[in-house]
Amino acid sequence: MISQSIAKRYAKGLFAVGEKDGRYREYLTAMESILEVFNKEKQLGRALMLPILEMKKRKELLGDIMKACDAPLPLANMFSMLLEKNRMGYINLIKDVYSELVDEKEGRIRGTLYTAYPLVDTMKNRIETELKKKLQKDVILQIIEDKTLIGGVKVNVKGTIIDGSVKQQLETLKENILKE
Repeated sequence: MISQSIAKRYAKGLFAVGEKDGRYREYLTAMESILEVFNKEKQLGRALMLPILEMKKRKELLGDIMKACDAPLPLANMFSMLLEKNRMGYINLIKDVYSELVDEKEGRIRGTLYTAYPLVDTMKNRIETELKKKLQKDVILQIIEDKTLIGGVKVNVKGTIIDGSVKQQLETLKENILKE
């Protein structure tokens, strides 16, 4: 809960700057590329987070990473602030919140589509189109195969779950039979 609050504060601050200068989308792209570097080179991330290395060395290392990734100044400043306050561990959460802010600004919403079997793109597109009509926003779904569903699909968009799975239908049928 506290980590979400901290992440929102940093993400909203950076987003406000990005909105003002019109580069909010660029900041997201740069943040993703920096995090990609951290994911590929795990030791870099650890070196920045662990207080074993003195702060001056960590700042130099972070500065080198920012230069190598050609990070915009506001983003580099946010990373420096996170480093100084020992909050580098929040960066993935900050990126997620920032990404949501960008999606909201651009009229998009993301969700998860659970399916028992691989889904063809036309069916995914059809579901996204129907959800777009219902939610009045573009919908982008990530597909996850879940063999426990038996058949059908289940969609989770911003906490709203639409369950059209065979598993759910069987459970509903069972409840109705038990009631009678």
